Amino acid sequence: MKTRITFPLLLTASLASPALAMDDPLNGADFVLNCISDQDGSAVTLARSGATNAGFIVTDKIRGESQILPGVNSLTFLHIMDTDVVTFVVDFGTLNYDMTVRGQHSLNDRGQCQDPI
Repeated sequence: MKTRITFPLLLTASLASPALAMDDPLNGADFVLNCISDQDGSAVTLARSGATNAGFIVTDKIRGESQILPGVNSLTFLHIMDTDVVTFVVDFGTLNYDMTVRGQHSLNDRGQCQDPI
């Protein structure tokens, strides 16, 4: 018995497959993500270039490279500076973020991000 698959069915399946989305930040695409704090309105910029697990984070007080760790529909940016560890988690389903700084300067923040570019 032969199975016959039509072209429209294949096209629909390929478009629905998140693993095939080439511009998806969750699947390694380069992106820049601009976010705004709900607490004080400050800006946060996150970026990845080169489809690696290395990224960049910029805030008023934080600027530097970060390691990107994948999660379920999220990416975590981990940045270590002096005695502080910054954990910045972005949920790509809601585009909300949670940031925690632990160490000498403890801080918690949350906010909303724009669509990745």
